[in-house]
Amino acid sequence: MNILFELSKEHPNLPQNEIISCLNAENILFTMNEKNDDIVNISTDSDIELIKDVANRLSHIFFVDELYFSCVNSISEIEKMTKIHFIDLPGSIAIRYTNRSKNKKNKEIIKKIAEIYTKNKKVNLKNPDNEIRVFINDSKIYVGKKIISVDRRQYEKRKVQFRPYFSPISLHPRIARALVNLSGIKKKEILIDPFCGTGGILIEACLIGVNVIGSDIEEKMIQGSKETLDFYKLKNYHLIHSDIGDLINHIDFVDAIVTDLPYGKSTTTKGEEMNKLYKRSFEIFSEILKSKRKAVIGLSDKNWAIKIHKNLKLKNIYEFRVHKSLTRYFAVYEKRP
Repeated sequence: MNILFELSKEHPNLPQNEIISCLNAENILFTMNEKNDDIVNISTDSDIELIKDVANRLSHIFFVDELYFSCVNSISEIEKMTKIHFIDLPGSIAIRYTNRSKNKKNKEIIKKIAEIYTKNKKVNLKNPDNEIRVFINDSKIYVGKKIISVDRRQYEKRKVQFRPYFSPISLHPRIARALVNLSGIKKKEILIDPFCGTGGILIEACLIGVNVIGSDIEEKMIQGSKETLDFYKLKNYHLIHSDIGDLINHIDFVDAIVTDLPYGKSTTTKGEEMNKLYKRSFEIFSEILKSKRKAVIGLSDKNWAIKIHKNLKLKNIYEFRVHKSLTRYFAVYEKRP
């Protein structure tokens, strides 16, 4: 079975890597057929319900489809491919599309697909039994049956201003979820956020079935995180009021570290210089992370991301422009064996 992930394009390479991390985390064997800024196309023998589990973890996609075929954008090629990939689905049908190409002939192509696939079929645009997805970019057209659409509104509903404990310094839930996914954490494994703040990363990890530990030097942040996690009726968490250097006295090894390190004047470092705090933090990360597992760390300075850190190998860096004067770098590291 060929599976197509339709990407949101909010970041140039994060969505593709988030998908791969989640496929691996859900123990899905797959072959990568194609990936670009718009789509990821894989082959797998896994059950569709497992694919849905992956989709429900993801934050940077719109749809997941069972791919019937892909081809160049031409009427003649579409006519040929739709004859080869004849669809005989029971029940009603709707044709929906996403057009990311400026080709003026695309409307004609979509019309042709609808004409072929709705022939002698009951069309229901409101609540169809089957939804055929047509995705078009500048190089290809992809046609398949929708498996699931991702509810992206959920992330907007969990934005910091809607939580019981408010702090302006908080990642967007969609980014927090992506960082959790990039860690490759599996359900029921242990993830720690040593600078948990208001608990945004903890929320997203808990929601996908991960056991989380949140730690912060500020007691009010621990209380605020508890209030927020309880507000979402989450149970799989443990909170610690601790300095980063004391964590080894509270916990054993963890399966993943995901955190956004303090930055700027509005964050609390208890008067400690940022460079010293970062250095201490990376030393602790190296100690508490299990071998061959990942740490995803938010930094305000790219130089810190590319530094050589004890036992941690840099795998990737993702750049996010927060506003005109601030860029955040999220670095993914793997603990050396």
